[in-house]
Amino acid sequence: MTTQQVDVELIRPLRSLILRPGQPIESTDYDKDKDNTTLHYAVLKNGTALCIATFYPEPMEDVSSTRAYRLRGMATYPDFRRLGLASNLMHKAMTDLRHEGCDLLWCKARLVAIEFYESLGFMKIGPMYEIEGIGSHFTMYKKIK
Repeated sequence: MTTQQVDVELIRPLRSLILRPGQPIESTDYDKDKDNTTLHYAVLKNGTALCIATFYPEPMEDVSSTRAYRLRGMATYPDFRRLGLASNLMHKAMTDLRHEGCDLLWCKARLVAIEFYESLGFMKIGPMYEIEGIGSHFTMYKKIK
């Protein structure tokens, strides 16, 4: 298995399966997917994305930073969860983001992912909120050093 940057089209099927089940594939399009500053990562096995995430520059309200990046679309195939793939992907991405000048990484975390993000040093900020059609979330962030 390898963890590397990939083209967005390689990760969209897994985004659809895990994050937007039953919705059209178009629901997996993010506004910044094709920006040249957006980074898409995947853990690949024989060319298949088993774990994915997308990162792009976006300021975070309430936490000051010089260059914040937002994490979106993190997902892992169910049969490959709890094997360290997501942690490995995040460590690789955070190393690369440091080289891009990133000093803050943030996300809107689903409740099922809170413990995972906390294990990586992310902290919750603000109250829980609902994203229509998706569910309950907390905003979380981590200073990148």
